[in-house]
Amino acid sequence: MMNIIRPVFSEDNSPSAVKVAYIYNIAKFTRWPESTWKDANAPFVLCSYGEDSVSKALIILENKKIDKHPITVVNVEKDQDFQYCHALYISTDDSRLYRYLLSQVDQQKVLTITDESSFFDSGGFVNLVRENKRLRFQISNQQLSETKLILSSKLLKLSILVD
Repeated sequence: MMNIIRPVFSEDNSPSAVKVAYIYNIAKFTRWPESTWKDANAPFVLCSYGEDSVSKALIILENKKIDKHPITVVNVEKDQDFQYCHALYISTDDSRLYRYLLSQVDQQKVLTITDESSFFDSGGFVNLVRENKRLRFQISNQQLSETKLILSSKLLKLSILVD
């Protein structure tokens, strides 16, 4: 991948760390509507649902910044927690939950990410996939056309666009 997608950590190249780097960089090259932020220094809330190694590794992003906004990592435990998410990483292989989880967020303003392909079929936005022994990411064309989020052209060039 080009320089925009590279690990944000030191020497940790574990699969989880690489996925966390992708999540960070995908968010970094996404723009949210100005109305998203209560003030210029409001936190960027990166939510996770589930208990996999990626969800646990997201904590390394705490206080890094997306634009000027310091990242706050939240493990969603209650439905009310979803309302604060700017990005949501979903780590569950229980496909029955996908539609419910997606119904809990404003999909026009929340970047949803997973590494489960069936999530994509349920209306997810970004899917991390292995292709030829490399990590890549798919972006849903449908979600892209319906969102208020703006993904950079560099990010879109690196992605695999899926209908």
